Amino acid sequence: MTKPIGEYLVDAGLLEQSQVEEALAEQRVTGRRFGDIVVSRGWLQPQTIEYWMKNVIIPHRRATQRSQSGSGQKTQRQVPPPPPLPRVKPPEETLIIGTESASIPPEPLPPVKDAHNQETLILEWKDLPPF
Repeated sequence: MTKPIGEYLVDAGLLEQSQVEEALAEQRVTGRRFGDIVVSRGWLQPQTIEYWMKNVIIPHRRATQRSQSGSGQKTQRQVPPPPPLPRVKPPEETLIIGTESASIPPEPLPPVKDAHNQETLILEWKDLPPF
């Protein structure tokens, strides 16, 4: 059985249990999606729900389902448990400042003397800092 979305958000410190219960009560009455209710009440930004669904909840559920489906097979294969959920601040605290857009001009790059002898830095997603 998969863990409910609200439980992930409480474990991450993004919602209080009372908020989850309130949203679930509204969901039973209106039939609206949990994330839509949480956003409409102003508890989380839509970007936060999208981020958590894409990067934490869905991957965690897939890993959990794989480990559960493997347990019913005849061969005894040890499947590692899914990774623990990260405890992070929601992206809106650091990414969204307001509704006005501001543009900061980039600093000019120094001139390249010999482009053929320059090193290239290649980053992977895992090398980037968390949002």
